[in-house]
Amino acid sequence: FDDRIINDGRMRFRRFADDFDSGENRFTFSTNVDIPLNDGDLNTTFKFDYLGGSFEQSYFGSDKIEYGNFQIGVIPSYQILEDDLTVNLGVSAYYMKDNEASKNKFYIFPKVTASYRLVDEILISYGGIEGDLIQNSYYDFATKNPFVSPTLFIMPTDQQYNAYVGLKGKLSNNMSYNIRGNYIAENNKALFKNNTQRNYSPENGYNQGNSFGVVYDDVNTFSLFGEINVDVNRNFNLGIKAEYFTYTIEDQEKAWNLPDFEASLFMDFQIDKHWFAGANLFYVGERFDQGSLEGALDPEADLTFTMALESYFDANVHLGYRINDQWSVYAKANNIANQDYKRWMNFQVQGLQFLAGTTYKFDF
Repeated sequence: FDDRIINDGRMRFRRFADDFDSGENRFTFSTNVDIPLNDGDLNTTFKFDYLGGSFEQSYFGSDKIEYGNFQIGVIPSYQILEDDLTVNLGVSAYYMKDNEASKNKFYIFPKVTASYRLVDEILISYGGIEGDLIQNSYYDFATKNPFVSPTLFIMPTDQQYNAYVGLKGKLSNNMSYNIRGNYIAENNKALFKNNTQRNYSPENGYNQGNSFGVVYDDVNTFSLFGEINVDVNRNFNLGIKAEYFTYTIEDQEKAWNLPDFEASLFMDFQIDKHWFAGANLFYVGERFDQGSLEGALDPEADLTFTMALESYFDANVHLGYRINDQWSVYAKANNIANQDYKRWMNFQVQGLQFLAGTTYKFDF
């Protein structure tokens, strides 16, 4: 909305289900308003988030799993502008009602950010400390890991704070950079972990060591991030970024399936009026998972083992030719290094893949 106290409003309802009679409903609504003050506006976001769902049974039994909560959040923020200094002072306040446990709780998180121009656009320092109540859902878990079993215990993550400090700016008119250090403290962080392979239960498609559950732990994450972007002109873009991670955990043996390093490179190149090309390369460092097997002699005893998932490199390229304003042809090659790495434990990715096709744009 233009020239109104209410800036915008967003609403979404999602129904998510599967072939095992699992079902989840989620409704979210948020609106952003400016509350006039004597020397500025207090920008405030109001949120409502409802989640409710059920699974027909737990992984080790026949008990039905039901989960659900609703959250009401208020996030006010006040901006201070002083020459080269910009400061945003705010908090995030949430009320959450657990509908299944009939419990409620209040959360308050910091939301403070600042930036200072040390040398115009060349060198800008910035930092902040922010927290949030993260609503986990079956849909989100299945999107990140398509091999999760329909037997999950779902609860929100309490991100107490995300503290960061960094430098950003421009090295030239067409090259920018960003360097940042983060320290994140989270209670009940969701970690994917391989499910126990069951030998004494009926085959149901997901109990043979081929699915993942979710475990929760208090995790502190320290990371270092760096990024360079190059925009030579409208015809060539290049981006490189990398991030290193270390984890401190409370109860689990490892921070399951979280990498120690990530890096990526993307490139788009408009060669001439007709030809265009691009590439996307990424590297993911070592991760750990833990598998288990029901005891051969004692069904109550599980044999567990920890597996290191090796780091991997994946490269994808594409080339296209624009015949005219409507017709184009293209060719793509994915995983051109032909690595048979495991993105998840027991799941090997496809090797080298080729794809070619044509596109047509309708002019109505």
